[in-house]
Amino acid sequence: MIYSRRILEETIERIGLLPFFSNNIPGFSVEEMTEPGLLFGGNEFDGAWEWKGPVIRSINAAYGKFFRRKAGFVSAEALPDFLNYRRHAYPLAEGSTEELILEVISNCDGITSTELRREIFGTPQRSRKADMPVDLVSGKDKASRGSLETPLQRLQMSGRIIISDFEYKHTRSGERYGWGIARFATPESVYGRGVARPARTPASSFAMIVKRLSEQLPDISLHQIRRLLV
Repeated sequence: MIYSRRILEETIERIGLLPFFSNNIPGFSVEEMTEPGLLFGGNEFDGAWEWKGPVIRSINAAYGKFFRRKAGFVSAEALPDFLNYRRHAYPLAEGSTEELILEVISNCDGITSTELRREIFGTPQRSRKADMPVDLVSGKDKASRGSLETPLQRLQMSGRIIISDFEYKHTRSGERYGWGIARFATPESVYGRGVARPARTPASSFAMIVKRLSEQLPDISLHQIRRLLV
């Protein structure tokens, strides 16, 4: 069972990939492996939901919506192979919404979804509509602003962006509140430019990850493991 941040980090490092929430493999998630009462906490010391920030800041594990658009971790060791096969499996279409968003994120060390919307949609005095893909241009500003969530998920699934940290709001007295706002970055900006270029084909990288998980989960079929990873 996971009962501390240290155990969470050690579990990610040992397995290589670890979804945060329940999925098609029973019992294989932080949610199901965490000791009762320790999944959610009120501060960064008393729950797995709060430990994820310090874990990803340590850069021993990347975090994002990697598993069928649900969040999870990939260890720094497994990350190059993960990025290698995912970027091949999810190609980036030229002129797409994802390409525009990735360009914005690549030009900074990190950016929140709020800052990203402001950068893309501008303010009443400033707009980038002329540069937007057609699917982002809408007669209703509210609809356009909401259209970022799906491309952000696709960029995480393709391994082109990760969540590098969480930022919190504070009361006037300095007390933190809320769930935290994700800060997005490219894996290259956090782990270095060569992180997505292992000396293997995408197919070989995928096979290596399947083999690693099958060794850690001997009672789980290869079909279930592959289904989680695609």
